[in-house]
Formats: sequence, structure tokens, C-alpha cells
Amino acid sequence: YADGTVGYEQSIHWLYEPGKLTPSARYEQGQLHYVVSDHQGTVREICTEEGKVAWAGRLFTWGEPEFWTISARKEETVSCNLRFCGQYEDEESGLFYNRFRYYSPETGQYLSPDPLGLAGGVNPYGYVSNPVSFVDPFGLAGCPGISGVKSSSISNAPPDPYKGVQDTSAYLRSMGMSRVQRKQVIDSFELSGMSVQKAGNNLYGIRFHDYGKTARAEGQYLFETFTSQTNRSGLALPPDWNGMTGIKQWQITPGTAIIKGRAAPQLEYGSLYSGGAEQMFVLQPWKYGSLK
Repeated sequence: YADGTVGYEQSIHWLYEPGKLTPSARYEQGQLHYVVSDHQGTVREICTEEGKVAWAGRLFTWGEPEFWTISARKEETVSCNLRFCGQYEDEESGLFYNRFRYYSPETGQYLSPDPLGLAGGVNPYGYVSNPVSFVDPFGLAGCPGISGVKSSSISNAPPDPYKGVQDTSAYLRSMGMSRVQRKQVIDSFELSGMSVQKAGNNLYGIRFHDYGKTARAEGQYLFETFTSQTNRSGLALPPDWNGMTGIKQWQITPGTAIIKGRAAPQLEYGSLYSGGAEQMFVLQPWKYGSLK
């Protein structure tokens, strides 16, 4: 801050166990509180280390606050902006930030359509069909709401189709990319089916380019092999992005982190750019020397 106070020390820290979406504790300025959540992962109480309730809250069916109780002890002021699992309330607007979208508890709807299209449900603005049993922690698609339980620990649980999105974001963050930059990379892929992998000893990538006019040969996006979708439409490459007048094959340095998945459509540039082709992303190969 301007007065020299370290901002980190003045902020609220929510502590999560690995792989979980609901925090276990809240830490602020040396004070630790424990979180009690319901079967949906919604925070219901925040308790002191002695077990006394410092904050309590309850939501109506679609997320509107029914009541919030703050500790009667004047020396203890605890706040909680967490709402449904994966949501954080913006006090100024009253909207809930839900990772990929904003949610309105007054209408029980999102403000923008589902990035997954109809794959996330028949209503692109809808939350979940049954908010008593389901949650939507990423603003993409509903899933059973089981507080504190990893999907991998549930018998016969299907694989999480969006784990790749989380892994991609975590990897890019670890490489120093800003949130805006991370979103640009993630938005260039279809969200379902993304993955972060390590290049093996014999992984090659092919890249269209235009000799540096709009796309350099040593670029970040490549594809592994030719298919019927390996074209301007399948790769969703408007001419302003890539003239596609040249082509080059590279070997990806073994051990290099790569992001794999299908190219996302870029329909704002025209219906031609439907995407769907398999592609790979290699972060700044000109900087890390990962293409040879």
C-alpha cells in the first residue's frame, strides 16, 4: 500500500487441501479460523480455534443470501464472500464470480452463455438443474456436489473433463503468464479434453507459417500429423493470424511441457473457422529453445 504496509499481510487467505474446491480454513492477520461447509461445498460457518462460531450464513435455493451472522464479539470481525462452491461474491455488483462466468443469484442465471455451448446443458445461461444436489464450480457444467471429496476417490467416478483446464492454468501461471495471457491460451482450445504433457524422445510438430509476416516458423502452435481437419478451418486460423504460405516440421525437445487438445472455434471471424483439429502449444520456443 501507499503507506508502506505489505499488502499480503493485510489480505485474507483461504487454505485448501490439495485437489479440493472448498477451503478448510481462513487466515487473516495472524488469526486462523476453521471452515464448516455443507454437502454442496457451501461455507456455512466459520469458527475460531476454540470452536466458537465467528460467522454463519445460509443461502436460498438459487444462491440469494438468506442471512449472515457476524460474531457478537466486537473484537472479532470475520467476513466471508464465498457462496456456492467455486463462487465469490462481488460486493459492489452483487454478482458471483464463477471462474469462467458471472452468476446472478437473483435470477438463478449466468450473465453470459456457456463457453461449452450446449455441451454444458440445454440452457446456455442456466446454473444447474437441481442446486440442492449439483454445483457448477467453474461456470461450465454441473456436477454432483460432495464437499471435501475428490472425484478420483469416488467409486466409478467419470474422469473430470476439465482437469486439463486447471492443469493448463497452473502450468502457465508457474511460467509467469498473466491471467489475461493464460485465458488467451486456454480460449484457443476446446475446454473439454485439454491436457498438459511432457514431450517424449521422438515427438515432432508441424507448423504452418508465412515467413514472419504474421506468423513465424518457430511459433507456439503446432500439430502432430495431417488429418482431414488440418486446414485453415479446422485449425481456426484467420489470414490475419497466419498466412499459411509456408510449413516446417520441428522436433520438440524431450521433456518440454506441451498443451494438447482440439483447436477452439473462432466464429467471430466467420463461420469458416470452426476448429476441432488436434493441436499442440509449446510456450515461447524461441526463448526456451524447445524446438529444433
